[in-house]
Amino acid sequence: MDQALEELEDRVEQIFAATEQLRGAVGDGKSVRQLLDSIFRNVHSLKATASANGLSDTTHIAHQFENLLHALRVGKARMSDDVLRAFDDTGEALFSSLRQTKTTKTESHQSLFERLQLFSVPVPRVSRLEVELILSAVPPEIWQPLSQEEKHRLEQAVGEGGSLFLIETWFDTTNFDQLFQQLKEKLSQKGELISTAPKIHNERPGKIDFRILYARECDLGQIKREVSDVADINVTEISAQEVPRDLGIEKNLAPERHPSTRRTPDVIRIDLDDLDRLISLTHRLFRETNGCFDRVAGMPELRTNVDAVNSSFLTLAAELVNLRMVPIDRVLQRASRAGRSAAAAAGKDIDVIVGGHELRIDKALADAISDPLVHLVRNAVDHGIENAEQRQHAGKNKRGRICIEASSLQGQTRIRVMDDGRGIDPKFVASAGKRLGVLDENAELGLDESQRLIFRLGFSTAGSLSETSGRGVGLNVVETAIEDVGGAIGVASEPGIGSVFEIRLPVTFGLLDVVLVKEGEHQYLIDAAQVSIEKSAGVDTAEEGDNVMRLDELLGLGRTESNTSALLVCNIERGNSEPGRSLVLKVNELVATERVLVRNLGSRGGRWVGVAGAAEMRDGTVALLLDLPALIAKGSSTTRDVA
Repeated sequence: MDQALEELEDRVEQIFAATEQLRGAVGDGKSVRQLLDSIFRNVHSLKATASANGLSDTTHIAHQFENLLHALRVGKARMSDDVLRAFDDTGEALFSSLRQTKTTKTESHQSLFERLQLFSVPVPRVSRLEVELILSAVPPEIWQPLSQEEKHRLEQAVGEGGSLFLIETWFDTTNFDQLFQQLKEKLSQKGELISTAPKIHNERPGKIDFRILYARECDLGQIKREVSDVADINVTEISAQEVPRDLGIEKNLAPERHPSTRRTPDVIRIDLDDLDRLISLTHRLFRETNGCFDRVAGMPELRTNVDAVNSSFLTLAAELVNLRMVPIDRVLQRASRAGRSAAAAAGKDIDVIVGGHELRIDKALADAISDPLVHLVRNAVDHGIENAEQRQHAGKNKRGRICIEASSLQGQTRIRVMDDGRGIDPKFVASAGKRLGVLDENAELGLDESQRLIFRLGFSTAGSLSETSGRGVGLNVVETAIEDVGGAIGVASEPGIGSVFEIRLPVTFGLLDVVLVKEGEHQYLIDAAQVSIEKSAGVDTAEEGDNVMRLDELLGLGRTESNTSALLVCNIERGNSEPGRSLVLKVNELVATERVLVRNLGSRGGRWVGVAGAAEMRDGTVALLLDLPALIAKGSSTTRDVA
């Protein structure tokens, strides 16, 4: 059952991806038809799989979706922004139904079904009679060999207002394939080739003729100008003014086609726990092999072989780790769709911008943060972005703006949801807190206290229940879900300017180049990309201050007796709105620079400020990977547990 659910979720993601492509293809009849066919096949396959596994709710949603898709494919319904939003909402309903299969809860989708049925009602387009008159003018020798699929595509193209052309051309048999391919590519850029029929004429020996049925929204003169560089070509328009042939036998020009079956991809699904064990076993073999190599370190003739084996192990480890990773774009696009849908429901004009498409993320984390991220975006729409009148009164663009941005730093994934809305107003939050009875009547809040209170269970600033707000569970659910996977969430806001919510996710498995340092009895790792090393006999004389710090004191170890042996010049990212800075970090002992396999610290890892993960070293000891920006921002007062 679990495998079937994953396959169904993959189908839904393919539907989402094709819907996004549809948005950019509106007006291009050929592309729209191809994408609708793709979505229809996925929905049809999804419905069959869901039905076979007893998922009645999912089956019913897919059936209703299929009806709308059929109406669009046969020209009874028209594509629009509202229809595309219905596609998104139906995809979300399918996704939600799959995640509810293990509970008894069944969400009502009646309002969605009513929308789908409304959009499926036929709308007036090019009249049926006009379409038949144009199709009847196609020469019989061209019409008769057409397949049912080609006739269906032809009817759709004409029904959407496209003109129909017959292109006749001939090429030498010696090089016709190359020349004909070039012509097809040129024609396909702006129109649709319905059919091509080759023929050899006795009158033109050594030549091969082609007759092309071509549909496009343009006039005859434009086509002729575009193909004027082809030597032997004749273009004529097929119109209803020509003498029609008998229409009686062609009443069913576009019978419904059965969706084509799709080849099952060559995929084997692996349980993540099994994959983790394989990664761990590989790393253990790597350590044991290195132990053997250490015993023959005094044999220079083996050095090349040793380096080659080490490189192979690291490559294998990287490939295994990569098997856990999936594109984060699916998660980001789902949140973007949720934002657009919430904006439409609230009657707000909002641009939702997504960044970080190319980033890959651990599959377990992707699943865990999908719903929390949707909560954050909907919250930004409902509470963050003002209505158009309020924005104009505040001197802002009437269109709101929400940015969803993903990035990676030392193996950790960070996702920011930024809006240019009203921000978090301490007075407004305090008023809501008093109304809910969580604050005394005389209590006053600062910005920091307000930002913490909004994550409290049961807290809500909504005065009434809406489709997206007022239940008092949103931000608390977000925080709990993120902490359960060892992550953390923070917020920065400025009243009247906007807010930034940042999700920081832990390392799961990942290869990282690190600097290994020692403070007292403990070893620590620092991302090598963040530092450069400067050894000096006089490092102890460096004056300590805002830009010169001691690692032992940052870790809460106090000043150790040993002298510092190296300076690390660190590049520290200070935040989304502040520029980075460089500082000098004094370390007691610089051990080595190497590549390690970093793991997270479980569900409680997010509470250890300044720690990003851990790695098992070659000698079997464990070293903590430090999160320098968080460690420096917090200072030693909150990092005593790191040691």
